[in-house]
Amino acid sequence: MGSIRTKSLFIVIIALVMLTAACGGKSAEEQLLEEIMENSGEDIGDVDISLDEEGENFSINVQGEDGEDISISGSGDDETFEMTVEGEDGEVMTFGGGEVPGDLTVPYPPGGDVTGTFSSETDVTVALMYPRNEFDSLVSFYDDALKSGSDDVERTESSFSSEEGDQRSVFWFSSNGDFQVSVTDCYGLEGELDSACVSIFETK
Repeated sequence: MGSIRTKSLFIVIIALVMLTAACGGKSAEEQLLEEIMENSGEDIGDVDISLDEEGENFSINVQGEDGEDISISGSGDDETFEMTVEGEDGEVMTFGGGEVPGDLTVPYPPGGDVTGTFSSETDVTVALMYPRNEFDSLVSFYDDALKSGSDDVERTESSFSSEEGDQRSVFWFSSNGDFQVSVTDCYGLEGELDSACVSIFETK
């Protein structure tokens, strides 16, 4: 039962970190701390926060009622901010940067910005962002790398039109469920439809 509660609390914290990343105004650590206290209910026990003298790095440790232990760390400013959440069972999720986990075996093209990662004992997920004009080359890369059209890989694509232009999506799925990859037109950090996003999910 404790393990289930730990994973539930980890998911709650992840959702709150995502909410904080989308909000402006207060500092990230202040906003996140408020969200944790207001939304985590009885699952929360002790919460400790530390901030460095420059105010650019912080860490929050959340103790659950059943002894769960989750650590959150953040660094940077509003333009280049990164937050990492670590669960006691080895789960690690990073927002706003970081490195591609070393246990990812699905290839990815060079030159992309890492926008988020998740790694656990069972799977790994990576999100990368590229300039939108690289969409076609990204699709070609994965058609070749994943042997699109073979019996082992299913490929689907879709698109729809909006006032800002066509938004395209291409997906690759392995027949045995080992991986899923997508390339989509997406909104960049400035809120413009000017990027191509790659999402990779892989089981271990």
